[in-house]
Amino acid sequence: MNLETWNSELSHFLIGNNIVLCLYLILGVLGNGLVIFIYVVRMSKKSDDRYFIPSLAAIDACACVIGSSYALALNLLPVRFPGDFLCRALWFLSQSSTISGGTLLLVIAVHRYLKVCRPFVAKWSLTVKRMVVLGTLLTALVLSVPTIFLYGEIKVVSDRYTVGNVSLVGYRCGNKGSAGALFGYNLFLFIFAVTGIVVITICYSFIGKSIYSKVMTYRKSIKRSNVIPPRPDLSVSTITDIRRSKICEPSSTDNEVENGGLPEKPIEQEKGNMFLKIPDQSHQAKRRSHDKLVKANIPAMINHFHHYKYSYMFMTITLVFVIAYLPRIVIMLLESIFVQTFWHKPDSVVVGLLFLYRLYILNHVVNPFIYGFFDASFRHEVKYLICRHKKKPINPDSHTGH
Repeated sequence: MNLETWNSELSHFLIGNNIVLCLYLILGVLGNGLVIFIYVVRMSKKSDDRYFIPSLAAIDACACVIGSSYALALNLLPVRFPGDFLCRALWFLSQSSTISGGTLLLVIAVHRYLKVCRPFVAKWSLTVKRMVVLGTLLTALVLSVPTIFLYGEIKVVSDRYTVGNVSLVGYRCGNKGSAGALFGYNLFLFIFAVTGIVVITICYSFIGKSIYSKVMTYRKSIKRSNVIPPRPDLSVSTITDIRRSKICEPSSTDNEVENGGLPEKPIEQEKGNMFLKIPDQSHQAKRRSHDKLVKANIPAMINHFHHYKYSYMFMTITLVFVIAYLPRIVIMLLESIFVQTFWHKPDSVVVGLLFLYRLYILNHVVNPFIYGFFDASFRHEVKYLICRHKKKPINPDSHTGH
């Protein structure tokens, strides 16, 4: 038995995990590369709402490359990892890309809150945005420095395989620091992550409350006034116009008479010696009025989602990040508590834990699909690049959202 055979035996049961990592790598690089190209090169209109998307896509692409490559190296070379420096560097870069992505989502949440809930506050200038992105990267780098001292190349001695009377010796990349230091660092990361999630949740709760308030005010206004507002984007001016029109509108009974509607009570007409009742048409009139309001609401709600599409988009991205990242930070915390025994489990359990541990990479992979779902202009550009029309189609995104 030699080291190569031992390494192959340990890595064999991780083939499925390796396939998933390869998909992460390919889709993440292609998807985020397409996002960067389209938003930087193809988009002629520089939108305030889209500013952070290329930066987030660049971080996502780096996270996919570093995270997937590092995980593949750990899977394929469990006892033949090539060098202490490479181990420390990959841990540092992987941690930095993950923290920077989460921190940038926190910055985006604060930016969305100010834009939607505090629109009269001074807008962030281009210089401020650049400094914020740079500060995000520097924060991630500083918070990742401890990994350089906590992780490295570790000697592994086999209890089962020997060459002659000497046990096989391999090398893997893993925790090299003290158990207390590792636990303290992972506990700090856990608190940092939870704090960031709480702040993000508060920001998007206020955003959701603001949007919901405008929706309900809009619906009540058109229901009472029975008029279709000229601007169904639920803005403050729209709601004001609706309220003013409601005051000036005559009563519903007067409207029915003026529009040729029938009164609610049936009318009796004499014809010869018989009285004929004209059927009660108030129900049909109410139904037509209801259908009219429903038809008015459809384009209004479409306009509403277009108006707030970026808020909904970043909410979705953040939710996916939280779902994908929490298993990793929890497993890291448990790993630092049960240093010697945590990974000593059956192969199927280890495969499941590794999948959850690396699920954070999926967040960086699916973001381009989320952009495509919410941003019509992005879909438009993707279709244009695929179809290669001679003339550029008309951009469907006539105005930006919030």
